[in-house]
Amino acid sequence: MYAPPTRPINARRLFLAGAIGLTLWLGATFLWHVTYRQGISLAVILLLDQDFPALIVGLLLLTLAAPFAEGVGLRLPAPRARIIVPLILLFGLVAWAGHYWLFQNYSISRDEEVARFAAAYMREGLFARPIPAEWEPYRRAIMPEFFSPFGAADYWTAAYLPVNSAIQALFWQLGDPNLAGPTLLIAGLFALWRVALHLFPTRADAVWVTMLLGLSSTQLWVTAMTPYAMTGHFALNMIWLALVLRGGLIGHVSAGTVALLAAGLHQWHFPPIFIAPFILWMLLARRWKAAAFHIIVLAAIVIVWAKLWPGFLVQLLGPPADVRPSAGVADKVGSLFERLGDRWQPLVNLSRFVAWNNILMVPLATLGVFAMRWRSALRGQEIALPLALGCFAGCGLALAQGYGWGFRYAHGFIGPFCLLAGLGWARFRPAAMRPLHLGLAITLVMSAFLVWRTHVFVAPYAASHRMIDASKADVVLVDPRGGLYVTDLVRGRDGVPGRPMVMNLGMLTLDQVDELCHLYVVELFDRAEFRPLGVPLARWNLGRMDALRAHMKAEGCDKPVQPPLPEAIEDAFNASGDVL
Repeated sequence: MYAPPTRPINARRLFLAGAIGLTLWLGATFLWHVTYRQGISLAVILLLDQDFPALIVGLLLLTLAAPFAEGVGLRLPAPRARIIVPLILLFGLVAWAGHYWLFQNYSISRDEEVARFAAAYMREGLFARPIPAEWEPYRRAIMPEFFSPFGAADYWTAAYLPVNSAIQALFWQLGDPNLAGPTLLIAGLFALWRVALHLFPTRADAVWVTMLLGLSSTQLWVTAMTPYAMTGHFALNMIWLALVLRGGLIGHVSAGTVALLAAGLHQWHFPPIFIAPFILWMLLARRWKAAAFHIIVLAAIVIVWAKLWPGFLVQLLGPPADVRPSAGVADKVGSLFERLGDRWQPLVNLSRFVAWNNILMVPLATLGVFAMRWRSALRGQEIALPLALGCFAGCGLALAQGYGWGFRYAHGFIGPFCLLAGLGWARFRPAAMRPLHLGLAITLVMSAFLVWRTHVFVAPYAASHRMIDASKADVVLVDPRGGLYVTDLVRGRDGVPGRPMVMNLGMLTLDQVDELCHLYVVELFDRAEFRPLGVPLARWNLGRMDALRAHMKAEGCDKPVQPPLPEAIEDAFNASGDVL
């Protein structure tokens, strides 16, 4: 399909062009978000702590490596199953172990916690968790955000669609919900390999480029350590594409089923953004039946997940309560445009995306765009067209994401980026792999730094959660003032609320606090506990909570959460630094 390149791009020029482009992008990002401070969001905090240093190192190494980039490099074997499959399985194992080592068996964001919360009640065969009568007056302090409005006066239900949590519940039944992400990563990488083999049947080097860019994506395997739905989007997007390229009735019907599942992972609008460019590609190629079928699938996605699912929840749980419903089509579209108006941050978010993926992914994917023969593309003969349109859409909707390792809203397009890079390599590069080897080495250095900084960032929150979870009190009230995103510590154990029942103090009234102090053993968790653990400082205050705390002190209801007592004499010596 792809003949040897007639206009090869020198690797030295490729490296230098990547370094220059990255320099300009980083300069603009720093000026806009740091020098002129267009809002200090969590993304900017993580950019300065993680991505900016990693990108500076990558930029310097890319420049230093440029004079040595051209050359044959190590010879790689044919990308057959006996090589690729064990490699993919190894990265799945790394992702599973990383949840326990890197993230210390802790899910830092509210998004992840809500997904695990839903998995816990699905594991019990429920569609929602009934709120115990004694806790109904405090239900919003216990579940502060990301709850479904349907039947919210009587049930706790995740605001997200159910498929991601259902997959976790399935693996929970099999032994460990944290195997869900790694398994999806394995499935996605396997599908990526099959697509690469289909596109490059005579270019083993291009297949290797595609796969090594995917395997070296720090964003892919670190996100697979978490309950985020984005690993599912990557996997199901790649499976969908592999089935469409397979063709035939079985291929397209199976792809339609996969698309329906993908739309139910957590928010239904993500798969249509990926699929729409391929429908355009089919229309340009005059493949009317295939295009019509996938248009029907898109309509089915809206009907099933934006209409039937909310209707089912209303019938099962009751009408919306506490907050307005947020699953309708008009509401979803309106919310998207509202966020584009006030939360569009392409510079910082795409900087994170570049930092967490292979340093050569974007330069090679750019070559893939230029590899298109535009007349052929307009006749639907160039798969680079839908791949590129999807990547532009995924990156263009660069909304503020909060937490995320890389830019998770573009997570489902990492596969298309890798395929575009393979297309660019096949068109413009001979089978000389040294540039790829150097890119992998640079990416490895960046990945090591990012993994270290991620561990440092997560550790204080994991320690705080363990400290709260070990409390013997009935209720732990979290006063989040003075700490960055401390409110996300309001959660249960393994997705199940229970003793200690953790609540956000700022969402309680004075009468509710009095009632809790009268009926239960109450402990406080505030800056006196979480600041020594290393939680980043956040300078904010709330006068109403000052009054609550003063009242609690006057009533003798301000006992702090205490670390658990050592179980053995050796633990006591370790905790005291051997000064006893």
